[in-house]
Amino acid sequence: MQYQQDEKVLCFHGPLIYQAKILMAEEWKGDENQNGATGPHYFVHYQGWKKTWDEWVPQTRLLKYNEENLARQKALVDAQKAEAAAAAAVAAAQAAEKEQASRAKADIRKAGTPTNGSPATSTSRGSKRSRESADADEQDKRPDLRLTIPEPLKAQLVDDWENVTRKEQLVPLPRQPNVKQILDDYAAYYQSKAKATTRARSPAVLTEVLAGLKLYFDKSLAQNLLYRFERPQYVEMRKRHGPKMGDGDVQTEIAAAKPGGGRRGRTKASAAKDEGTPSPAPAPPSTLTELEASALYGAEHLLRLFVNLPSIVSHTTMDADSIAILREHVNEFLAFLAKEKDRLFVPEYEDPSPAYHRLSAI
Repeated sequence: MQYQQDEKVLCFHGPLIYQAKILMAEEWKGDENQNGATGPHYFVHYQGWKKTWDEWVPQTRLLKYNEENLARQKALVDAQKAEAAAAAAVAAAQAAEKEQASRAKADIRKAGTPTNGSPATSTSRGSKRSRESADADEQDKRPDLRLTIPEPLKAQLVDDWENVTRKEQLVPLPRQPNVKQILDDYAAYYQSKAKATTRARSPAVLTEVLAGLKLYFDKSLAQNLLYRFERPQYVEMRKRHGPKMGDGDVQTEIAAAKPGGGRRGRTKASAAKDEGTPSPAPAPPSTLTELEASALYGAEHLLRLFVNLPSIVSHTTMDADSIAILREHVNEFLAFLAKEKDRLFVPEYEDPSPAYHRLSAI
């Protein structure tokens, strides 16, 4: 083994390098509970981080703790800061462009006709300003749902991303409580809270908001809320609980569910179709709504909805009053999720089988 127990090392975590300490060292043989991984692996603790971040890493992610690698660590941090500064500059430029468009709109509203320049130039400038004004007006008219996600839920979102995309683990399904039950729990909580206050609360509005959240969740899950690694699990759930589908369609279904799925998702069924042999076409990912996703998925996936919800609402025709009501209800619901976090969110994600890993790589 190149590294020893209790040795101080540097460890890659995402794009950066962190100081860590080796707690255990093992030679993995590729057993099923090791997801087929082989070779030296080390259980590390990241300096200054909670124990919940401790993890097994392959030897390829470790570096010796020396001056050369410390300089490499600093260079990566500096590069990330430079990228962040560039992103901030782009955001500032976009803000300046928006401000310029707003000024152009104000100029157009002023009475009078430009006195300088040829008629053609004046017409060109007026046309440009009209386009800028129309764009600014369209941006101003879009519903703006600004949500406040509590800090415990932000940490949950980070852990969720880490577990699925980096550790390649899954939320065990079906979930209990599921999304439907969570919404019902919140309705009961909301009504009990209403009885304890003199503040007027409309059950009809609450019912409409919760029905809307359930609808958004069912419609959004397959296309927007699942990470790539979770898509075979979604197909399996649909096979078990949704409309019947042939076994030969499973791999095609997974490929179709992936963003840009197509050529890589080519299977025997799709090849036969190309050759002129009739083949049953797989149902599109949106048919998960027939499965009623809210009855199988839980708080982990529901929380992802609220990250996307402002973007979803921006493409609706909701008026300002409706947006204000929705914002108030959703922020209260997020506070409820944070309050009940230990009860609603799964404590541990599960390690899928080697067969699942092979299927997810299709």
